[in-house]
Amino acid sequence: AITLAEPWANNEILCDASNALGTVRLIGGDISGWADLNRSLQLALAAGLQEQVASAYTNLAAMAVSRRQYEQASGYLRTGLTYCEERDLDFCRPYMLAYSARLKFEQGDWYGASEDVEAVLRHPRTTPITRIPALRTLGHLRIRRGDPDASGPLQEARELAGPRPELQRSGMLAAACAEAAWLATDREGVVREVQPVYELTRRRRDPRMNGELAAWLWRVGALKEQPTDIAEPYALEISGDWRSAASLWRTLGCPYEHASVLGWYGTEPDQRQALTILEQLGAAPAAQSLRRQMRAHGVRRIPRGSRTSTRRNPLGLTRREAEILALLSEGLRNFTIAKRLFVSTKTVEHHISAILGKLGVTTRAEAIAVTRKQPDDKI
Repeated sequence: AITLAEPWANNEILCDASNALGTVRLIGGDISGWADLNRSLQLALAAGLQEQVASAYTNLAAMAVSRRQYEQASGYLRTGLTYCEERDLDFCRPYMLAYSARLKFEQGDWYGASEDVEAVLRHPRTTPITRIPALRTLGHLRIRRGDPDASGPLQEARELAGPRPELQRSGMLAAACAEAAWLATDREGVVREVQPVYELTRRRRDPRMNGELAAWLWRVGALKEQPTDIAEPYALEISGDWRSAASLWRTLGCPYEHASVLGWYGTEPDQRQALTILEQLGAAPAAQSLRRQMRAHGVRRIPRGSRTSTRRNPLGLTRREAEILALLSEGLRNFTIAKRLFVSTKTVEHHISAILGKLGVTTRAEAIAVTRKQPDDKI
């Protein structure tokens, strides 16, 4: 398409073709794709092709997030979202926000990630292709926080992807489900989720996806052969150099992965450091798993800990509980709160029960009365 369009100076075709080519190259680990995507962006800007500009910013951001080049991704997202908002280009904004949510999730800003996910899922023009990454991030976030109904968003994402989804989408969903199985000590579940997808993804060049899936199989002793050409932190872990893997995760800005590797393979001081990081993130299931591992190895005086958001709240509420209590104070009912937060009504009921118990009251009205005695910035 590029060869055919160049003699005729068809900028729209050139932009679209360069965009697609750059994206495919980067997914396969070919960094020359950056030049293609930037060419698409510069051509579109020069020709005033607003849709192509928005699309170029979107894919530049998506590829930067996928390759864990977070600083670069933040710049593309910031500039791209501003460009779209100034020109009322609403069609690309939800997709950019979906990748903004993923960036924040991977960097440990889980509250920011949930806000971006909520903005995507509430957007009136959100399409299935945009809902899928947002739902995937939401489900993965719930897995790591130990929130109820983590499987719901992942199942919806699978249904939206259809019976023959793109391998990249299948791989990311499999990785999230594998993590849920791992945290539940279901090693067979890890293999069940990952093995079929890995057999397909390994036929194509995708260093991050192949590395992530291979690492899950390796952790449960089900990796048949060590793969080549996978992303470096996974390659280091599989080769046995876990300390370098942990260091690289820290350098990349991925605190959960950094803590996980320290906790799985490290000495007692490493594990204590990992536990602190997991507590700061609010990663209750991983922290509980690490405590069990430490006790099994005879470690004593293991910090009991509590979720960071709970420690910061004078009423002893988690961030989600405080959020629900604030909505109760607005007079909202369970069903409305559930829709607002994209959770089930049963989940809201569970949180309200926990709120009443922590506040030592028996009714919603009493709980609301307690909040009104608190300064606004302390709830």
